[in-house]
Amino acid sequence: MIKAITFDCWDTILNDDVTRTEERKKFFQHVFKENGFPLDDKEFDRLFKEEGKIFRNYIIDNRKTPNSTMRVDTIVSLADVQISDSEKNKIAQYSDNIALQFRPPLVPLIAEVLEQLSSKYTLAVICNTGWHSGKIVRQLLEGYDLPRHFSHLTFSDEAGIAKPHKQIFEYTLEKIGFDARDAAHIGDSEYSDIVGAKEAGMKAILFTEVNEKYRDNNTADIVVNDYDNFAEIMEKL
Repeated sequence: MIKAITFDCWDTILNDDVTRTEERKKFFQHVFKENGFPLDDKEFDRLFKEEGKIFRNYIIDNRKTPNSTMRVDTIVSLADVQISDSEKNKIAQYSDNIALQFRPPLVPLIAEVLEQLSSKYTLAVICNTGWHSGKIVRQLLEGYDLPRHFSHLTFSDEAGIAKPHKQIFEYTLEKIGFDARDAAHIGDSEYSDIVGAKEAGMKAILFTEVNEKYRDNNTADIVVNDYDNFAEIMEKL
């Protein structure tokens, strides 16, 4: 019987739309130009795509998530330009804090679902950080009055371990006081959420309303397309 549910954050609670990425690219472009390195949109698209691959490989190799400072350093290195540490720090701080200016919307029905579930289950969040630190994501959740539903919020930069490694799931379960056999995890990524949760011994639920990438190719115990009737689905799990 499921007694605890852990939630991924991005594209499961918060919709990670393109707004912050586009604003971040604009700021990079502005700082680069001010420092004598004007690069066009196409070049920044390439740099961000390459950095994304490096980011994912870093998690695999190091079991941790690079923070915004490390990600800025990577893009500057890929661009082969000379930017001072103070300028790089300015970009990193902007890249983290931009979420508070351009707040990601909630995934539809998540607030109502958390209200329903929190009366019956112990809930927690397991979130990989990157451009946005755990500190900022916590503020985003607070802005929507969501932390009151959760017994614990786990962020990879604070826990020192990242999904899909099972230790971050085990860490969270220990914090809320449940065994893996009594818990389920829901998230949008086959690699980070489903594989990681199953390795930890939890039930794994793939959420596909925002990210459809893994809808037809996954190892989840259950696939849900949206949060409609989610409480009833959990009753049957």
